[in-house]
Amino acid sequence: MDDRAGYTIAGGATDADRLSRMSTVMADSTLTFLCGAGLAAGASCLDVGCRDGQVALDMAREVGASGRVVGVDADAGALEIARRAARDAGVEVTFLHADASREELPAADVDLAYARLLLSHLVEPMTALRAMVAAVRPGGVVAVEDLFTPTLHAEPREPALDDLIEVYSTTVRFHGGDPTIGPRLGAHLGAAGLVDVHERTVENRMTTVAQKMFLAQLLDNMHDAIASAGAATPDEVSAVRAAVAAGAERPGTVFVQARMHQVRARRPA
Repeated sequence: MDDRAGYTIAGGATDADRLSRMSTVMADSTLTFLCGAGLAAGASCLDVGCRDGQVALDMAREVGASGRVVGVDADAGALEIARRAARDAGVEVTFLHADASREELPAADVDLAYARLLLSHLVEPMTALRAMVAAVRPGGVVAVEDLFTPTLHAEPREPALDDLIEVYSTTVRFHGGDPTIGPRLGAHLGAAGLVDVHERTVENRMTTVAQKMFLAQLLDNMHDAIASAGAATPDEVSAVRAAVAAGAERPGTVFVQARMHQVRARRPA
């Protein structure tokens, strides 16, 4: 694999606060999507690229004691945070170290396999999708959420977000990802052998300073990846970060997350 390839956002404790803020932005739309994909009491579920476990914990609350949730991630530090969060919340989730990009998912035979904001960072997203398909039972569902980065914006317009889009997109592409993968997710699921493809799009709004600041933190946690991509100098990153933070702190400004494509499909029985 090209040594430039890899997840572009720092993980573990470094990214925990950003992920927590982002989760508050996406929680409602993600849970609605998952319930439509079959998340219910007694279901067995796999959260692929679970990071700090926010979605896995929500899954566990929905499936209850009769269900089963397994979260997998290649970031050992994030998994430790996820395990602590599960203990603190009093919910049962199994977290495993595995890399979907290398087809390392457990033989889970689950009802639902899910990934959020994972495929856009992978050099070979189809490898992860094929692993997810293999992990679900015949008739089970694969569900993915990912973005179309150019649609990130603010109301009223905030030019700093245009600069953020450029830095983020250039960095992700340099490292082998696709920051515009959202509209192609349906085709990818079909190519992976799934049927009954359903797609919807959502735009999650950020109204509080705490929510909006996750975009400034994104730059903080991409410094190394940005530098190796040559996407911006440290001074340029600092300037964009300061401008994004200033916009976040304006009470009348709403940030609108890049459009999320939510796609689910079924493994043939």
